[in-house]
Amino acid sequence: MKTKRTTIRDIAEAAGVSISLVSFVMNNKGKRYRISDEMTKRIREMADKLDYQPNNAARSLRSGRSRTIGVVVSDISNSFFAEICRKIEDDASHFNYTVIFGSSDENADKFRNVVEVLLGKGVDGLILVPCEGSEAYIEEIYRLNIPLVLIDRTIDNPEISRVVLNNQKASAMAVEHLVESGYKRVAMVSYAMRLSNICDREKGYESTMERLGLKDRMQIYRIDFHETARRVDDLVRQLFQRANRKVDALLFATNSLAVEGLKALNRYQVSVPDDVAVVAYDGNEVFDLYRVSVTSVRQPIELFGTEAVRLLVRRIEEPDCASSAAIMLNAELVKGESTGQK
Repeated sequence: MKTKRTTIRDIAEAAGVSISLVSFVMNNKGKRYRISDEMTKRIREMADKLDYQPNNAARSLRSGRSRTIGVVVSDISNSFFAEICRKIEDDASHFNYTVIFGSSDENADKFRNVVEVLLGKGVDGLILVPCEGSEAYIEEIYRLNIPLVLIDRTIDNPEISRVVLNNQKASAMAVEHLVESGYKRVAMVSYAMRLSNICDREKGYESTMERLGLKDRMQIYRIDFHETARRVDDLVRQLFQRANRKVDALLFATNSLAVEGLKALNRYQVSVPDDVAVVAYDGNEVFDLYRVSVTSVRQPIELFGTEAVRLLVRRIEEPDCASSAAIMLNAELVKGESTGQK
């Protein structure tokens, strides 16, 4: 009977350390990532005890880089992240790097597991979209001196490179457009998540409503991410089946919220923009099928990918001179029929 081959995961579990730590030691990257001699000896002894036999790919890593990049996004099936991943893959190939992708599904444990697997495969660097609860682990990656770039969202560490949107300004543009179009009871539909991009979009909404003298009409409805469809349906039903409606415009904080929102509005026969105006973040193929064109805050999706790859490759190939960088991108308001003049 064929004996199961020992993997670096087996070594990590036996030694009580992370997969990434074992990977660095077995690929002779211990000094680069500041792993102590004592820890290196412990891991190598465990590998010998378990009769670990590295494969050819692992052996090749000992002579240098793997020329691979690991990318973890929230949900690769979401059109926003799918387009970013496509651009990352294209741009990475120009630098002769290949890319391995994974999704966190907004779950911190899954995020950590996916990153550990990528590091176990010997990737040279990481492009990550943080999720709630991943902050401490990202800090751990940073302390190991692993080349790292955050996109779309960030954490409270200015030393980590990031490519993000000016979300406060983006929400401000959307609110200003709605108010200028005659809507005064503008509500925001957001996620009940304390992610940097969500928080900034809410701040932009709140500050603009206050600046325009509409502070008393501010309403933010926060949706459970893992029950998006049901919660959005409940919200739309509650808002628009009342005799005295308190909302005449909706700003959806993400395209996934907007998709479910438009479906629910359709289900309950709420006319856009006659009964309520709608602004979404980003585009979506579903919007093209809707009966009116949807006004959207359009993010420069390709730039997320291009800038992230550029920063990461520089960090990998020039470790002694590559410093952290914060790139803030600007959105564009694309006007459609969903915000017609009131």
